[in-house]
Amino acid sequence: MSHQRSIRAFTLVELMLAVVVLALVVAVVAQMTQQTSQVWKSSMGRIQSFQEARGAFESMTRTLSQATLNTYYDYYDSANRSRTVLTAADRAAFVPQVYDRLSDLHFISGQARTLLAASPKEVPTQTQAVFFQAPLGHSAAHESLRASLNACGYFLKFGSDEATVPEPVREAVGYKPRYRYRLMEMTQRTERLGVYQSGAGKPQDWFVNHAEATGRVLAENVIALVLLPKLSPREDSPTGKGDGVSLAPQYNYNSRVPRSAVDDAAWAGADPPFPGDTFATHPPAPAPGQPPQPVNASRHHQLPPLMRVLMVVLDEASAARLQGDSTTPPAALDFSGAGLFRNAAALEADLRAVENICNAEPGNLTQNITPLTYRIFSTEIMMREAKWSAN
Repeated sequence: MSHQRSIRAFTLVELMLAVVVLALVVAVVAQMTQQTSQVWKSSMGRIQSFQEARGAFESMTRTLSQATLNTYYDYYDSANRSRTVLTAADRAAFVPQVYDRLSDLHFISGQARTLLAASPKEVPTQTQAVFFQAPLGHSAAHESLRASLNACGYFLKFGSDEATVPEPVREAVGYKPRYRYRLMEMTQRTERLGVYQSGAGKPQDWFVNHAEATGRVLAENVIALVLLPKLSPREDSPTGKGDGVSLAPQYNYNSRVPRSAVDDAAWAGADPPFPGDTFATHPPAPAPGQPPQPVNASRHHQLPPLMRVLMVVLDEASAARLQGDSTTPPAALDFSGAGLFRNAAALEADLRAVENICNAEPGNLTQNITPLTYRIFSTEIMMREAKWSAN
């Protein structure tokens, strides 16, 4: 009895079909791997970019919280002139009227274009800036003086990176300078402190003449810096909700505003204007059942008790896509031209407008059509050296 074996094998068509299916599977896997790799690289790039910005934000707010005025007291006459600033001849006829605060130091914040308008080298900037003194101990000659005084400041600057790029890179074939907005930090060493200098210059020369020369890049692609001096919530409004606008309704704040001055003559013509010395504040009710009564408070030689600080940052890919080969600030980021961050009461609305711009929402204020990846850093810091008093 014979047995016949049935021998089966793949036909050529089946083999070709299997190869095609395998090739499709390999192609799909390769594409998924490539996409995953691109997403990972893109995410890591954004994380690294925003890590630098976060570190800069934390460093800035930490330094800002150490601002000091080192206030003392002196007599003022009926013209609100302190005895200290008078000449020897005027002191002989000095008649004291009031005993009030005085400081040789300075805290000022406001529109960067206003504060740096008179700098020797014009600084292309936008949104706000702040300048102050703090005991940071930066001194080349006296390293042991750990609490010695330094002048500090933060502002945005638009320009190229040529000054910070190594010479071999600049001379390499194909090198093109990158034009970006950057967060700048001004630090004036103790032995070069200009706030005590006197002469024919203006009182603000200590930062106006040094911001550009002593500034260094703290973070790249920072497109907005918002600084709002604030009172405590219970003093800020009768309802206790704390609208955050009583102390600096248009963001501008100058600790050197003269005592009882209606207008700040040192910054005459500023747009928006710097406020005068006095304003209405609302301390707690004096007795149960009594409504809080507004009282006149003074900004004169005082640090704001609180500062709200916000920073808007782009990732490098978005900044490069928006900037292209242009050497001028992009119109899509012209927040000053769009009227943003001038009225403190509109802060939240202005932030939403910036988000609409970055998201290229239809009808956004700058007509931006390029979607941008961005982050908003926000915090409220307590000014440690503030000895706030309503009068």
